[in-house]
Amino acid sequence: MSAHPERAGKPEKEASIVENALRKSGFRWTNQRALIVREALATHAHFTAEELLDLCRKKDPKVSRATVYRTLSVLEDAGFVEGLETGDGGRRFEHVLGHEHHDHMVCLICEKILEFRDDELERRQELAAKRVGFNIERHSLHLYGTCKQCMQEQRKK
Repeated sequence: MSAHPERAGKPEKEASIVENALRKSGFRWTNQRALIVREALATHAHFTAEELLDLCRKKDPKVSRATVYRTLSVLEDAGFVEGLETGDGGRRFEHVLGHEHHDHMVCLICEKILEFRDDELERRQELAAKRVGFNIERHSLHLYGTCKQCMQEQRKK
């Protein structure tokens, strides 16, 4: 997980947005929760809860695993991060605040996550919803399969 230089300053602004939203919802804003949110927002990489815990513990060894998991759950429920099943029972997260919508392809062998956007798919989803009188507020498309590299490795065997 590495922060993008072009995003410098942005995680702090996003953290402030999250803090205000969580406080309005009645959540306590502790130093640990603030650290967890800052670390989660500092990257666009897909991360596990354990990876986030490791990052936080480098800055504060007292950060608890339970607080990381609870905070991720709150952030996901509030729509600030999105959880993605990796196909092996694991979950990876990415923050979506301030990011353009995209969908995911997940390799079931190496767990690589590829992001993509397809305007034709987006248009067809909107048409399908319109046909049945459904208003889409948000959506997530995850395709599971085998990436190019893993297919090449399988052919070599």
